[in-house]
Parts: sequence; C-alpha cells; structure tokens
Amino acid sequence: MMNKFYMELDDRDNGLSVTLTIAKNEGIQDLYTRLSTYDMAKFIDLTKIDTGNVWDIINDFPADKIDAVFIISDFQINESLLNTTDNIADIDFKNELYYLTSGSKSAHILEKYRMININVKQKSKSYELEIVESLLREQDKNNEVINGLVREKQQLQFSRGRADDDDLETRYLDLMEKYKQSLDRLEQLRSSKLGKMQVAYWNRKRGY
Repeated sequence: MMNKFYMELDDRDNGLSVTLTIAKNEGIQDLYTRLSTYDMAKFIDLTKIDTGNVWDIINDFPADKIDAVFIISDFQINESLLNTTDNIADIDFKNELYYLTSGSKSAHILEKYRMININVKQKSKSYELEIVESLLREQDKNNEVINGLVREKQQLQFSRGRADDDDLETRYLDLMEKYKQSLDRLEQLRSSKLGKMQVAYWNRKRGY
C-alpha cells in the first residue's frame, strides 16, 4: 500500500479539506512538506498502520509548523499512549474513529479522553448486547420450531398402530423434511455474519 492524498471538494470543485492517508512510515517529512502547501483543513489518516508507528508519527509531527487532525482507530489509543505525546491539543470521537488535533498538549486532554473512552466502551457493550439479543431471538425461533416438530413426532409415534401405513410414511417424510429445513436455518444462522460475530464475542470473553 502507498501513502496517498485525498481532497474533499465542494459543488464548485473548490477544496474543502485534504487527507493524507499513511500506509507506511516512509518519506513522512516530504509528505508533510506537501501537506503544508494546502490552504484548507488537513487530516492525517493513520488507521492503516500499526499502533507503534502511529505514535512515532504523532510524536515526530511538526505541530509548531502545521495544523492537522490525526485520525486513528479505537484499538490504536489508550491513556498511556496519549500521555506520551505533547503534540495533541484536543481529542474527539466520531464515525467510530478518534480525531486528535495537533498542537500544544492540553492540560485536560487525558480527562477528556477518559470521558470519551467510557462512552465508546458503553456503546460497544450496547452493540454486543444487541448481537446477543438478536441471536437469542433467532435461537428461540428455532427452539419453537424444533419443539413443534418433537410434538408432531410424538403424535406420529402415538398413532403408529392406528394410522394407514402409506399415510404414516408420508407424514414421517414430511416431518423429516421439516427437521432438515430447521437444521438448515440454524446452520445459516451460525455461518452468518451475525453468528460469526457472536462466536468471536464469546471466544474473546472466554479468553480464547
């Protein structure tokens, strides 16, 4: 992957903002020189590189010469990492990403991060609960179907000595097809994106 510039334009093709997306920590100073030539809001997207390089770049950034906003992911920041830099004046969270404004370190930056981080974690837990609730609802639907099939099977077993053999065989075949369809739906649930997210969630909780 390459380091690239992207420009946001208005309806008259005038530049609104420019974003430097860094995919590798090479030639950074030359990129900053080019970035400084743009007379518009400047963003530096660091979401495509590893956490160590993220903070090397932030710490080496010429905040006294260029005003910019770093964009990083939730897993690329914590209180200890934020405390190592003097180049961040403000912090915000939107569109599932952190926005760090360059400048002299604010005395309240850590406190603001703590408050934002609490909200981010609560939102994440709410989303995880929504996944669990959705899967439980789907599982309940499957359980209701399976319970109904069990009752139908018991009725067939009870009537075995009284029903016409041909009719009984047909009903058993219908019941087997219903079981098959129910198992297919359950397998689709397990292999769905939602199901895989739930499996990953529980594995993470169990420490796997």
